Amino acid sequence: MGGDGGSGRVYRDRRLSTSHVTDCGIPAIGKIPWGSHFCHLYSKREDLVHGLVPYFAAGLANRERCIWITSPPLPAADARMELGKRMPDLGALLEGGQIKILDFGDWYSSGNSSLQGDLLGRWLREETDALAAGYQGLRVAGNASFLERAQWSAFMSYEGAVNREIRSRRVVALCSYDLKKSSAADVFDVIRNHQFTLDRKGDSWEVIESVSRPLPT
Repeated sequence: MGGDGGSGRVYRDRRLSTSHVTDCGIPAIGKIPWGSHFCHLYSKREDLVHGLVPYFAAGLANRERCIWITSPPLPAADARMELGKRMPDLGALLEGGQIKILDFGDWYSSGNSSLQGDLLGRWLREETDALAAGYQGLRVAGNASFLERAQWSAFMSYEGAVNREIRSRRVVALCSYDLKKSSAADVFDVIRNHQFTLDRKGDSWEVIESVSRPLPT
């Protein structure tokens, strides 16, 4: 578990070339490899703002195509407002298609069976389309607060499939989970199915790297 301080020490010794990494945008993380799939445990709306706004600002600055799937307590309208404070030209970026900001109901299927097939395939097609359009890669984030208990097992299987499938792709993916809605077993599932986990404590960030899901090399 690492603290803040802007060191990005989790990745300092990976010695990846600049073509294999992108700027995460979140303090204490720094550069991350393409193919990274990580998560954020949050307790309140402000945690989402402090993590996701710089994350997407960095992706837009790097000319990546960005897709932000939102859920309460930070729905799409609020997400656009918060990112607009950081990116005054957000309206033009939305109109031009570099970024999409959508509520979860406009993206996720209500059926569990489509997660690993249809939805994962859709993410991979989005990456292919982004590269074909001249973008550096695809940056995505989704807030899983909409999940019902009956959907949990299927969604964790889907998260595991995302881990496997994007490792060799020019994709970075950040998933947010509400600690108030999560049991200890849920938190273990989340950490196990992501390469590393972020937790914001006050004004600092802590990083938990999964021993079972190594980062892409």
